[in-house]
Amino acid sequence: MRKTQRNVVLSTALVASFALTACTPELPTPEAPSETSSTLPALSAEQGVDIFASVGEVLAKADGDKKSAELKTRVTGPALKIRSAEYKIAAAAKDKDKSSAITELPVEMQSMFVTTSEAWPRTVFAVSQRPQNLEPERFMVYTQDSAHDPYQLWAWFALFPGTTVPKFPALEAGTTEVNDLDETLKLKPEEVLKQYSELLKDASKANKAKFDVSKDAFYKEIDERRTYLEDAAKQIKGTYKEEFTVGKDWRALRTSDGGAVVVGTVETTGTLKGEKGAIVSPSAIEKAFLDKDKKSSNALTVKRSAVVGIYVPAKDSEEKPRAIGRVLRTTGASIP
Repeated sequence: MRKTQRNVVLSTALVASFALTACTPELPTPEAPSETSSTLPALSAEQGVDIFASVGEVLAKADGDKKSAELKTRVTGPALKIRSAEYKIAAAAKDKDKSSAITELPVEMQSMFVTTSEAWPRTVFAVSQRPQNLEPERFMVYTQDSAHDPYQLWAWFALFPGTTVPKFPALEAGTTEVNDLDETLKLKPEEVLKQYSELLKDASKANKAKFDVSKDAFYKEIDERRTYLEDAAKQIKGTYKEEFTVGKDWRALRTSDGGAVVVGTVETTGTLKGEKGAIVSPSAIEKAFLDKDKKSSNALTVKRSAVVGIYVPAKDSEEKPRAIGRVLRTTGASIP
């Protein structure tokens, strides 16, 4: 891989000194590698720096042009879908709002977690430095489909303020990928994502009891949005209905304690409908996905895409699964 001259901060141990505050996520200190380890990580620190910089260059060019087609060489999956939606939102926004429509994704990383897998696809997790806008650090997911393909940005999400990122093995030791046949976790990746979507759908006491929600701001955000829209529906003598769909694709790497961090997607579709003659006006963001000549009516359907990271403890652990961060973006809108 080519060397980069970018000033990218990533130490050999991939642990940067970091001043923690009350609202800052607590980042992990990787465990020292075992002297008896016979497997090697798929990437070195230097190779990681090169990948992050190369993806960052593609993002910077596409961000400037607001053209999603320019992303496809180094951005894929949920990241491509969400970034493309952000370009639509930015294109429709007023000048003062254009920059804030696109998530800042730092190129500089302070932690990197790499698989030792000799097969493909391969996964790399990384935690960014704090963005210049002082929003929470980004948890980044990169994938490589085959030996002949470059690593691509597959997903990102912002860490919850105050959350603790689970500890991973040191870069020199590497970690392992978790597959759908794994029986060592408290819940399989598909099942934990399904149960979390049920929490988003219904923040009942029973659903909350399945997770450690002490630092989870996402389910509260969804619950508050639902309450607001249900109240709005009452005002126009109508209804608000929503659906949650878990994405089939996910990524998971083993943590030092035998658990794993699972990163997956949840798609939401919400429809607000009023009585005949009522008008449901779309927001400025929602208008970005509507035809300009489309007139408002008594109904509006909005689609949103979420990426969520969930720590799943080992099967014999007394801990509960807990979400460590999320990103949520509007990705579509229509007038039924």
